[in-house]
Amino acid sequence: MPKRKPGALNPHPTYSVVVARRPKVKARPRHNKKGQVFTPRSTLEEEDYVAQAWTEQVGEMIEGPLEVYLVYSPTETVLHVIPSPHVARTLRGDLDNYVKLTLDALNKVAWDDDGQVVRIHAVKVDVDERHQTNRKTS
Repeated sequence: MPKRKPGALNPHPTYSVVVARRPKVKARPRHNKKGQVFTPRSTLEEEDYVAQAWTEQVGEMIEGPLEVYLVYSPTETVLHVIPSPHVARTLRGDLDNYVKLTLDALNKVAWDDDGQVVRIHAVKVDVDERHQTNRKTS
């Protein structure tokens, strides 16, 4: 059952989940002695834990474009998912992969390390939506 954010003016439901334990980072893929790539067990277990929290607290899959808001603290991860008006049919890659490339590219150029970044706002848009984004121009 979707949980609506109290007092929200948005008519769309907000799905909220609390993962009640210290957040973990996704471990890099590993190679076994035969050269095969595998995901470390700790990552698989954590992904299962987060998925179980979603299943228990929301219990359904959401279709269409989505906006996800994540807050990480030392004791929990809080996530809110809402339907999005953005469609971005022309960009096929996962948004997190675009963000990761951009942040990694700017290490030692715009900042020392992307570990300094504590907040990210990213959105995929089509060409006709570009005017809706905030861009700094020189």
